[in-house]
Formats: sequence, structure tokens, C-alpha cells
Amino acid sequence: MKYFFLILFVLLLTTRGQTQENSYPFYQLYQLDSIGKSSSITRHFGELYFYFLGLVEEQLSNADTSTHRLVRHFEAVFAQFYIDACESFHQKKAISHPSWVTYFSDTTLTPAQYYLLGANAHLNGQLAEAIGSSYTPAEWKQLKKKYTLFNKCLNETYRYVFRETLKSSERARLLHILSLGLDRITGNYYLYKWRKRQMRLTEYYFAISPKYKKLSEKINRKKERIDKLVFTRL
Repeated sequence: MKYFFLILFVLLLTTRGQTQENSYPFYQLYQLDSIGKSSSITRHFGELYFYFLGLVEEQLSNADTSTHRLVRHFEAVFAQFYIDACESFHQKKAISHPSWVTYFSDTTLTPAQYYLLGANAHLNGQLAEAIGSSYTPAEWKQLKKKYTLFNKCLNETYRYVFRETLKSSERARLLHILSLGLDRITGNYYLYKWRKRQMRLTEYYFAISPKYKKLSEKINRKKERIDKLVFTRL
């Protein structure tokens, strides 16, 4: 992004003296921007994640201090899963988080496949875990009221992924034509279902409910099936 590094430098200077919690996401933006501009397969989801966090920052521009703190802390935890996986991949080490193993298992896929594998790992693999490790139950109740912020950014990111998938995948273009555009609506519906399911899983986590383990296992099985579809259908 033009002037990104200059803007980042100014932000780092002006946030000197603030807590690490407030300034850390800006460093992660720098990391994701670098990943997205690399020549590695990490660039595909790195570019997408950078785009998403940019949307989040736009939404935070009019938010109160408490919302800034809660959202940025969550993004710091969540983004680090992917950044750590990228570092392990480049260092030829085993990917520590199981959600990201499939993404890095094949270096010959199309951009659309990496987008979808990344989205599947991101939403079906880690969301409840990131929330659970980021907040107390009281903080989660507070953040939950602001979750529409994430919904807006996810929906816009989905539209971006859909456009890019049509550009790079002949099969996706054919499906789009044959379905008379219903594929876009269907994809948006499944994105909604994924989010709702993860929110339910998060509620089980904080309630220490026995339903947490059962739903978590169900989501993991669905994630594996989606990964296989991405490999074979695009």
C-alpha cells in the first residue's frame, strides 16, 4: 500500500508510551503486509488478512477506547496463529496449530484454493479458541455487543474473495454462470452459519459446558470435509 511504511512509522512514534496491547496490532499489520507481498504461498491469505485488518481499523476509527482495546487484543491473538504458521513454514518446521496444516500441505494450488483453505482454517479452526484465550467472561459479554463490527468486515472480505475466485478459477466461473449467481448468495449464507456456530461454541466455552467438546469435534470434521472439497473442486 502506498505510503504504508511512512504511516506505520508515524503511528509507532505517536503510540510510544502507550501499552503494547494498543500498538501491537500495527506491528502485525506490518508483518501481514510483508507476508502478502512475498513470493511464497503464505502471500495469498496474508494479503487477505491484511485487507481484513484494514477494514477492522476503519471500523474502529469511531469506536470508544474500550472497544479499541478489546478488538485489538483479540486481533493480536488471532493473527498470531497465522503469522506463527508462516514462520514455521519458512523455517521448514512442523506447523504447530492443526488448523493451518492443510493450508501449507501443498505448494501448487491456485490463489482461490489458498483463500478458501485459509478462510476455513481461520473461521472453522480457531475463532472460539482465540476468543476464549483473549477475554474473561465479562469482557466477552462486552465485546459480543460490538460483534457487528467484525460481521461487516467479514462480509466485505467475502465479497473480495468471491471476486478474486471468479478471476482465478474457471470452475468457479462456470458454477457462477450455471447457478445464475446463487453461488454467491449460498457462500454468504455458509459464512453466516460458520460465524453463528463459532459464537455458539464460544458460549459453551465460557459456560464450561460439556457441549463444547462435542460441537468442537463436529466443527473439526466439517473443516476437514471442506478442505477436501477445496482440493478437488477448484
